[in-house]
Amino acid sequence: MPHTATKLPACANCHYTFPPDRPNEYCPRCGQQNHELNLSAGHVLEETLEGLFHFDGKVFRTAKLLLFKPGELTKRFLEGKRMPYVPPIRLYVFLSFVFFFLLSLSMGPVSKEPTRKLLEKKGVQEVADSVRANAPESTRFQVYEADSSDSPLTSALNLNFSQAELLYISKDPSPARIDSAIRSRGAEPTTMRRLALRQTVRSLNASPDEITNKWIRMLPTVMFVLMPLFALLLKWLYRRQHQYYLAHLIFSIHFHSFVFVLFIVNLLLGYLHISDWFEPVLFFLPAVYFYLALRNNFGQPPLKTLAKVLLMMVAYGLVLGISMIASALISVFTL
Repeated sequence: MPHTATKLPACANCHYTFPPDRPNEYCPRCGQQNHELNLSAGHVLEETLEGLFHFDGKVFRTAKLLLFKPGELTKRFLEGKRMPYVPPIRLYVFLSFVFFFLLSLSMGPVSKEPTRKLLEKKGVQEVADSVRANAPESTRFQVYEADSSDSPLTSALNLNFSQAELLYISKDPSPARIDSAIRSRGAEPTTMRRLALRQTVRSLNASPDEITNKWIRMLPTVMFVLMPLFALLLKWLYRRQHQYYLAHLIFSIHFHSFVFVLFIVNLLLGYLHISDWFEPVLFFLPAVYFYLALRNNFGQPPLKTLAKVLLMMVAYGLVLGISMIASALISVFTL
């Protein structure tokens, strides 16, 4: 990218003196660009964009291949044609940042009203108090049916408590009451069950919006971890081709980058209240793109590729679902 800023006789960073008959655009010692110290806001913005994403045509060439030629960007990268395109990690980081930033904005203002208050407004607290007023301690946790459970933390450990029961326990979450509640479900009060019930009760003091936002803040890390797992599954599917794991990882990064583009478009359309027609696209377009990308990269017959797409979608869907549940549970455990 050309710059018209006045050149300095010496590097402002390492004080290297530029010879008069040599290029002086960049310092040969430290690599810093040579320009005057008084910069305009526009020049600083230009440098920031260039350093982040190299806006010199790479973006448009990368976007064209990523969006309209599935798998071609990965193919060219592995062939050694890397300079004309945005590096895979930089592309993924930028798109994921935009997506999660827009997602946080779409959440709107965060309500600070605790879940306890919301349940009390629905009359759950009054029902719990009236039903249990004269009930003996041994039967107080058996008034409501198990299918009214409201906590994945406790239900995952076969402890199904209704909202009213959780509110009742939250009044006095002493170790004795926690143990009594667990035994009422015919289970032993192990350390894990005590922790699950205690954290469930504690979550009633946080608002649903706060819990959701905490979970959303974990998602970038979860997705970043899932990409290598996706690549590992892909390498297993194509293990007979004896490709290096890095090749599958680059494919995974480009595929996830495309998916992030779709979700960014969906969020932007949501701001305009015209996203209803696009939401069904999110369910089938990634699979179609994945199929075409595999065909372009590995060149196997259509039916064989389709079978691998279905197997990959099922396997990765299970991993993704488990990861989402686990991250949601962690967000509650760490309140």
